[in-house]
Amino acid sequence: MFPYFFLTPATNRQHSVALQLISSNRIESLLDELARRLAVRPLASPFDAEVIVVPSPAMARWVNLQLAQAHGVAANLQYPLPASWVWALTGQVLDDTPDTDPLERQRLGWKIFALLPTLLAHPAFQPLQHYLRDDSDDLKRWQLSARIADVLDRYQFYRPALIRQWSRGEGDDWQALLWRELVADLGDSHRVAVLDRLLQRLQRGDSSVPERISLFALSTLPPLFVDVLHALAARGEVSLYLHSPTDQYWADLKSKKALSRLRIETPDEAAYFDTGHELLASWGRQGQALQDLLLNHDGLQAAEWEDYRPPAADSLLHHIQQDIFHLDPQPATPGADDSVQLHVCHSPLRECQILHDQLLHALDADDTLKPEHILVMVPEISRYAPFIEAVFRKDESAARPFIPWNLSDITIADEHPLIRIFFQLLALPESRFSHTEVMSYLDVPELNACFGLDETACEDIRTLLDEAQLRWGLDEAHKEELGLPAYLENTWRQAGQRLFAGYALGEIDYWDGIAPLAGTEGGKAESIGRFWLLFERLCHYRRELVHERGAADWQRLLNRLLDDFFLPGGEDDGRLQQIRDVLDELHQQAGEQLLSPELLRLWLQHVLGQQTLHGRYFSGGVTFCGMRPMRSLPFRIICLLGMNDPAFPRREQAAEFDRMTDHWHPGDPRKGDEDRYLMLETLLCARQTLYISYSGRDMKDNSERQPSVLVRELFDFIDERYSLADSTPLSERITHEHPLQPFSARNYTPGDASYDRYWCRVAEAMRVAGEPASEQAWPDTPLPLAADEARDIDLKHLCRFLQHPVKYFFQQRLHVYLREELADEDDEPFDLAGLQRWFVKQRLLDDFLQQRPDTEAVLRAQGLLPHGVFADLGLDRAQAEVQTLYEQLQDYAGTEFSPRVVDMALADGIRLAGQITRYLPGRGLLHASASKLKGKSLLALWLDHLALCASEQLAVDEYSLLLCSDKPRRFPPVAKALAVEQLQAYVDLYRQGLECPLPIFPLASFAWAMAGGEKKAMTAARGKWSGNDFQNIPGDKDDLYIQLSLRGLSADPLSHPQFTELANALYASALQYGEET
Repeated sequence: MFPYFFLTPATNRQHSVALQLISSNRIESLLDELARRLAVRPLASPFDAEVIVVPSPAMARWVNLQLAQAHGVAANLQYPLPASWVWALTGQVLDDTPDTDPLERQRLGWKIFALLPTLLAHPAFQPLQHYLRDDSDDLKRWQLSARIADVLDRYQFYRPALIRQWSRGEGDDWQALLWRELVADLGDSHRVAVLDRLLQRLQRGDSSVPERISLFALSTLPPLFVDVLHALAARGEVSLYLHSPTDQYWADLKSKKALSRLRIETPDEAAYFDTGHELLASWGRQGQALQDLLLNHDGLQAAEWEDYRPPAADSLLHHIQQDIFHLDPQPATPGADDSVQLHVCHSPLRECQILHDQLLHALDADDTLKPEHILVMVPEISRYAPFIEAVFRKDESAARPFIPWNLSDITIADEHPLIRIFFQLLALPESRFSHTEVMSYLDVPELNACFGLDETACEDIRTLLDEAQLRWGLDEAHKEELGLPAYLENTWRQAGQRLFAGYALGEIDYWDGIAPLAGTEGGKAESIGRFWLLFERLCHYRRELVHERGAADWQRLLNRLLDDFFLPGGEDDGRLQQIRDVLDELHQQAGEQLLSPELLRLWLQHVLGQQTLHGRYFSGGVTFCGMRPMRSLPFRIICLLGMNDPAFPRREQAAEFDRMTDHWHPGDPRKGDEDRYLMLETLLCARQTLYISYSGRDMKDNSERQPSVLVRELFDFIDERYSLADSTPLSERITHEHPLQPFSARNYTPGDASYDRYWCRVAEAMRVAGEPASEQAWPDTPLPLAADEARDIDLKHLCRFLQHPVKYFFQQRLHVYLREELADEDDEPFDLAGLQRWFVKQRLLDDFLQQRPDTEAVLRAQGLLPHGVFADLGLDRAQAEVQTLYEQLQDYAGTEFSPRVVDMALADGIRLAGQITRYLPGRGLLHASASKLKGKSLLALWLDHLALCASEQLAVDEYSLLLCSDKPRRFPPVAKALAVEQLQAYVDLYRQGLECPLPIFPLASFAWAMAGGEKKAMTAARGKWSGNDFQNIPGDKDDLYIQLSLRGLSADPLSHPQFTELANALYASALQYGEET
């Protein structure tokens, strides 16, 4: 039995009992007794608030809901936390108490920050002098101040005797000197002095006190608060509702580890201690300390009410709870059931997906179970919040059943991306202004609304900036600030010059060092203008945010920043107000101290990253919240997610100068003890099921990861105490290992099937794909065209089709655009390679033809050349590679192309139209390619040649010339009928290719057509199909669109009978009529 004592009250007492201790092993019983007492004896005045001190906001919300259910209404109730209640009590009893604690931890940190520079010269502060060297931005000073403030804050609660000594002038170390400086202008208004005066006043009995105070389910209290409780209980009703795991005295239980240490250090005393119950001894240290504080108080007067109910032994969970209750566990064989479950997953996302399915199974199996009966606690709630939302939010497609849910304890910074955008704006002085970073602002709807940018405008801006070859950097000076060469190329200044010159000058290649960018007229010009206003504001605040300022100046500047980037009156006003409130708090706490931009950002990230949202507890559905101490909340099902070794219990990182570290006193806070007691309370408060999951397998190599040490202790206890008939460890029977992917076939086996229809369809598709692949070499199921579809054909579209029929089918018919690998858009070029090298060489050829002298200047203005000496090297190399083509183009230099329009009718009502741009009057058609002869170059010229011939626009003495670096070809005019016939064949192929992808491959088909002899041709085709992995040369098999066509097929596509037939149909006529020159 819990050994509290009933003593005869003192003669001067106005009520029959002193401190009233109400204890039970069930929170529900404590709540029922609280509700009964509030109803039986209400306060004398209906206007007085009933004060119920609770350990956490979550407990406050739960108690309020339960009282409302019990009484029909819950009104005029206050639920303060212990520290805030004690300070409020001092304001009621004492006359001169400040409204807020002047040495509250945040204020204390800023006071220390201000004092340190003046104190560091004192010899006692030498240990701090070394740490604070090279602290130009004051970050070290603030971090040290915050650590010192945390330590001194705990000293005031847990080492009041030390604070009293320092306040009397004792002690000459740096902590004592600092404390006296902190309280020099406070007198006896600091926390310990105020509480001492409160105790004296209560003991004298000459002040009014609250009629009744109830303290509900507190598991720890500072010794100073216990003194306040006893002093208050002498003059008013104080009821302490204690959640106790057992009706036995258990404050002296020792864990096996502690007993082993005692046997070594004091073997004679070790025999007097007992483990009782291993879990209770190991996890219950915090509760033991509270018992000691209450029982060891001098002059204890207490009345006891208790209601202990031994748990039934009808499940494994209840067996464990019963054994803890009786303190004397006996071996038993409860059998494996689902009352205790351990789920091993590969990632936080899979944990949430599996939890969703398991909860659906539980709800389906029990009609009395409601989502409101389920609590999910997560140690790293901010990390898991996105995955919880992704899995549990309502699926518009109804692919998975919806479970109502609510989420609490996430920080303000994690609650909405708006806060992260605010932090990104604060970091503008350190930004490289990379393409990716600035474009990320266009993904923020609130910014787009402020600057009038819709989805079309954002897409136009992205396209134009891609074409402008933007990489990073504001201008030359910005790059120089970062210690890099001052190049204009690929900067925002160059991009802006090109965009606005394109709007003002139209389609010209070059003007005064600028290469105007075409396409910035009309709506695109308006989009660029709106975007540039956003960009200029970014630049403005980059300059403003770089200077050191006082807190008031920072507040004004950042409030103006919020006004400049976000519209007022929107649904995000509440989040913006949270930022404004924090800025006001900074002003109040830091005063007029000068703060560096780095310190400002650190402080804001700390504050906004620590403030959590508490208002959503138990607002309907499954409750998700953080795994925080002092949350002994009873639920039918309690689930613990993310129970990995590093995450829980928390590690203690005490400061070296913390005097509490090596001298523990009962009641001292320790994160490890708090988390262990939380685990004990969680185990005791689960009424039906305790569900535990963790990421126990690595996603990459499936290697094992360890769960929390508390989970291991629980399952070691289960294996030690309980056994199965076949000697299999019970923990193995209640552990469930899940596959890596949600579409694994294992997720859809009878008895444990997932409810997600989408992933079920994927799993079924994977199962079908896993069956023996079809022997078909190429897909041939047609997608018929409508009767009037594809009747008007553009010449350029026909050319694109012939160059890559498979890609054209997916893009134009199915609207499937596969993302191919692109160069990093934030990296400027350091050499000419790949497509960029080809483009430069092509530009050199065009400029040579048109006798444009400023090729290098234009390329630099377009941002296409590497920087510095690399530009000269790359350009010289490119010019050397096209030198042979220069010689071949010499006769054409200086001539101007004259575009020709083609518009002709073909069979079956087909109309072919387009413009041919590279026609030279009196000479013919000229195409020049900086690369070797390729199929796409050959087809482009051949198609234009046929169109000119079919429309009789190529004279008899004219010809078409394709100049390549290896095999130039010359095409004489062909008869009109023959040209029309070939165009008709291509058009028929085009319409056929819109119904079904054709086995025409850009490299392999051309290689087959070029080679002589069937065997030699197939060898060449296979070489181009496979590519060369060693030299990193891709083949047709690496083409994403061709890969998509071949899914589920196993036969060789080059063996398809149409492969050779279509290669011949595509290239034979061009190769036949084209003469090598």
